[in-house]
Amino acid sequence: MINTVKYFALLESLKFNKALANNAENSETLNTVENNLLVFEKYAKLDVYQQLHELCDEYHLTIKQETSIVSGIEPIISYIVRLQHVLHSITKNINFHSDAKEDLISVAHLKLCIQATQELSYYSLRCQLHDDFYKSPIFHEAQGKVKSNLSLLLLSIQFFVSILPIRQFHIANSMELVQRDLLAAIMSLRVHDDSTHLDNALSYLWQHESKSDFFRHILLLKATPLCTPLAKLLHHQLLGKLNSPQGFASFVDALQQTPNVSPTRNAEIVASIVARKGFSPLAQEKMILQVLEYCKFYLQDVDKMCPGVLSLRRLYDLNDTNQKQIEEILSSHWETLINPEDVISGLILMDHQEICNRILLWHKLFCSSSVACLPSILIIPYLPLLLQLYDSLPLELPASSQLSGIICRCLDNRESDKELPYILKRLFTWKVKEEPPWKCFHQRILILPSTNSKQIQVKVAHMDHQVDHDISRILPGLLISSSHHSLTCNVFLALLSFMGNELQQKSSASVDFISSETELKDFLHTKYQLKLNLLIALNQMVSHQPLRAQLALHTKEFLFILKTFLLHRSGDTETTDHIVLLVLNLFQELLEGSEDLRMSEGSKELKKQLEHLGSHSSNSLIQESVRALLKIIEGTWKPSEALRVQPFQKARSLIEEKQSHLQVYGIQLMMELLKKKDPATMSQGHLIIALALTTLKEKESYTFLNCVRLFVSLVYVMESEVLDKLSEEYLSETAELDYRLVVGEALLKVAQELGPLCYRYKAVLLNCFMQGTRSPVNEFRMSAFANLAQLCRLLAYQVQNFFQELLQLVNNELTTGSYVPAKRAAVLVLTELLNGMENLLDYQEMLLPIYRLLRAIEAEESCDSQMRLHAANGLKILNAKCRNMIQSSLAEISLQKQIKVLGIKDDVSSQRKNSHILELN
Repeated sequence: MINTVKYFALLESLKFNKALANNAENSETLNTVENNLLVFEKYAKLDVYQQLHELCDEYHLTIKQETSIVSGIEPIISYIVRLQHVLHSITKNINFHSDAKEDLISVAHLKLCIQATQELSYYSLRCQLHDDFYKSPIFHEAQGKVKSNLSLLLLSIQFFVSILPIRQFHIANSMELVQRDLLAAIMSLRVHDDSTHLDNALSYLWQHESKSDFFRHILLLKATPLCTPLAKLLHHQLLGKLNSPQGFASFVDALQQTPNVSPTRNAEIVASIVARKGFSPLAQEKMILQVLEYCKFYLQDVDKMCPGVLSLRRLYDLNDTNQKQIEEILSSHWETLINPEDVISGLILMDHQEICNRILLWHKLFCSSSVACLPSILIIPYLPLLLQLYDSLPLELPASSQLSGIICRCLDNRESDKELPYILKRLFTWKVKEEPPWKCFHQRILILPSTNSKQIQVKVAHMDHQVDHDISRILPGLLISSSHHSLTCNVFLALLSFMGNELQQKSSASVDFISSETELKDFLHTKYQLKLNLLIALNQMVSHQPLRAQLALHTKEFLFILKTFLLHRSGDTETTDHIVLLVLNLFQELLEGSEDLRMSEGSKELKKQLEHLGSHSSNSLIQESVRALLKIIEGTWKPSEALRVQPFQKARSLIEEKQSHLQVYGIQLMMELLKKKDPATMSQGHLIIALALTTLKEKESYTFLNCVRLFVSLVYVMESEVLDKLSEEYLSETAELDYRLVVGEALLKVAQELGPLCYRYKAVLLNCFMQGTRSPVNEFRMSAFANLAQLCRLLAYQVQNFFQELLQLVNNELTTGSYVPAKRAAVLVLTELLNGMENLLDYQEMLLPIYRLLRAIEAEESCDSQMRLHAANGLKILNAKCRNMIQSSLAEISLQKQIKVLGIKDDVSSQRKNSHILELN
């Protein structure tokens, strides 16, 4: 056991210019090293050779390696050996891993150890690297400072591996550059000698230090133009560690620490390195598992998910083996729902968080980007399961919209001619067990709300339970609630075509030999169930307004389907009239809305078929529909009342929707109709007010702000009705507070829009807000005063009749009120009233009471600072207006009036100067 105090005293006598803390004070290196050597020689008992021998013996260097160091001893190497010996002596005699009182050292001594370690790493590691590393600007400054000695470099590597486990040295990332230099030194030495010591050193850096820092240092070293052996060593380390446990996550973390690089660019770099053909099949298999685990861990982080999803896609594209592995892993995600291990009634198979995380993972894997995500063809076998899962989840859950996105992504990427009709046909016929088999719920799977109504659980149902797979209800509902209107149109046309094909086919089922209820049930199901499901789905979709706009863009496909229907109806009178009527009504709506379609050749060609249908059909509704269609095609049709009202009904239906963006779109349409003075809209003013008041209750700020704009537009149509209704709603004590506050905002915006013209309704507006200032509800009272302040600024010249009452309200609030924000708003009323006064002489009776009150508030030091500020602003406004008034009065007095009659006693000589008509003054 040595006395470590003297070693700390020795370190205090040295100057460490290459330590990070002293880089700014860097002086001449050679002089510093010489001075430090003199200090060492003065205090060290052992000479440099004895110290070197102790170090070589401790770190298992051979005699030959020790001799090679001795033979090349020079001052800088002596400095390295002596400093290394001091640090070695300190670290071996102090237990840095102990929390015992006798093992603790001061912060100053710890700082000395860190600085000495940084100084030593500079000379013993950074100055002895491979020559190619000095091409980098990071290491260039250290080139030529120390003559390279491989044995000394190995000794230094061994030494740093022994002291890096001391965690106190890593405070504030003090050892980060030391680790970088150590890695570069190991790579430099491995070019000449591949010893077990170097393998152990690399193993230590990977296993016990930061893995992301390891990758960052490897990438930093690889960025330098290197010789082939050194570049191969670094590349081998990068790929080898990448396939190690936690390698992928650490590599991504290392890249994301690079500043000013987008996540997309980082994802491209990661994917190009991870998904390489050179990896063995086993390495690729491990990498796929690593990437999937990484995606599960960073499920909520969009930036970190991007490299994982892109890497998985690139690995999928490499070969068939990877594709099969990824498909098997995806299948295992839903194995609990498809084929549960235990089928015990009431058994909970999945909790809320687990199933939501699995849905979110699939959403990230398939819908995160059009390029980075997995191919949507992988979803096809899981469509029945996903649709059943969507139907079982509450619509307000985020997982429901995520499932909708996954299903729409899959269907939208299918060809509308072949793939999409095939998928829809298989879904509606529910042939999930045909080859290739599709996945669906086990018959006893049940998804129910848990004890917390906002969460769900997957349970095993009783023996007799049957899973619902009513696609005719689930799929149309999903499409209508989504924003994929083009996909909705494609599905509608595909189902319509499918329905036509079904009507044309003769059923092979026979009514002969039905001997039981089961056989009867099967017969009815085979003959009618599919047509019924298609009819239900088409009826549900045809009422979707955006679908009709999309059909107007696909008139050729629709006309072709209609021709097929009419041809089939002409030859077979047993077909379902309902579907024919549905198609005819839809065709009529399209014709009424499009002049181009009315004049097209396709519509003209349908005339004979429609006439034949009308004459041979016994259905009165079909006959009436045919007559209407023929009128339109022949040009004798005029826009009906329904068509005239259609824009208003469209805007109204959108406002009545639950989604915020649809409501705002409807409000904008309604405002445009009001601006154009559309007759149907102008006649529905009271209905629009009722709609706007209902929409004003929405919590979404974007919605109610646009609703306020609708009131502003509506006020030009019916001023008094809007103001009266808003005032009534504002003062309604039965309404919710938030709603009343929003109505107050709308009322104020309407008044501001009218501007000075709102003087006609001053009694309604002022009485409304003045009555609000008497409310016992603090927040509402504050709102009323704030609105009243803005109104007083607008109607300052109309307030005389109400001034005494207004002043009394302000006084009462200031003297008896306990809610400070309401008091601030009350003072603001007087300030804004002064601000709105144009000519002070018109308000002589009001000025003195206002001045006295504001002066008293401003002088009261115990008063609220915001109230005093409002009062001071009011006094400044009053002072400025008084000055302007006095200055304008003085200017009027100083003016001299002069009357001059032109043409009398004019100077003749001045006229002669400009005698010519073209000579002007």
